[in-house]
Amino acid sequence: MLKRLAVRGVVATVAVTGIAVPTAPRPAQAVDPATFIQIAQYAYAAYNLYNESRSGGLTLELAVGMMINEVRRSEQAIKNHMDALTVAEVRGCAEHAMLEFVESPEFSLSLKQRFAQDATACVTAINARYDAVAGNYNYAALRDLAVLMVTLGPVALAARAQARLQTAQLEQYLIPVFNKMLSTFQVSCHMYFDRFYLPIPDEENVWQVYPELYIPGFFVCGEHHDGAMAQRHEYALWYWGAFKAFPDPANPGRMLDYYPHFQLLRDEVAQRSLNGLLTAAVAELQS
Repeated sequence: MLKRLAVRGVVATVAVTGIAVPTAPRPAQAVDPATFIQIAQYAYAAYNLYNESRSGGLTLELAVGMMINEVRRSEQAIKNHMDALTVAEVRGCAEHAMLEFVESPEFSLSLKQRFAQDATACVTAINARYDAVAGNYNYAALRDLAVLMVTLGPVALAARAQARLQTAQLEQYLIPVFNKMLSTFQVSCHMYFDRFYLPIPDEENVWQVYPELYIPGFFVCGEHHDGAMAQRHEYALWYWGAFKAFPDPANPGRMLDYYPHFQLLRDEVAQRSLNGLLTAAVAELQS
């Protein structure tokens, strides 16, 4: 219980999509990284709170109230994210669901049921649109739709619980949908040495004379299709342009035949990327 209540201090905002439905499509714009981090914080907390309500750690009323508080604190992030959305077809139903959610505790049971059904229909519409866009390889639109889905998912689940409708079927619907999206938005890592560090254009001559030369290398992880990125710039042993060894942080003088920090870099990217949102949502729904 205390763990779940502490989530409120971590969450900054929710990424809901939609303040207004544009009359014509708009080109994609870059999303401010700080806004996306706020989206991630909401999503981590929202699925966590829903999961806690179904396991009995929180009452449904308290969990919904905490989610609503985060929605009400998210107005600026909502506007920021809307400026970057490229898919208008399902923006209206997502906007409607998020706006209605903050008032839903006051609805009559019949109105709660109607709202829950509308939110569920929006979830399925987003998934259908995702499948259609996937055929065109429009990754900007796919990312927008995935963020819509991961944001609206806990709202639809909470709405169904408030309406006394079953939630298990929607949970089982969301898990493969999120896994499908994860298959596209994977985090990958690579490394390369700093060619500009060498004072001459032909670096192979340097290795002929100094085969044990340490050259700074870039170690990079990023989400597929231009997602969030993290990198480190550290000295390593490169030989004839290929990574050879890295100094062992725990044993001075010993060399490792791999770079030991890739998992840290990958985790950093995942925590502030769509991949991390989807992974966390699946974990909560399966727990």
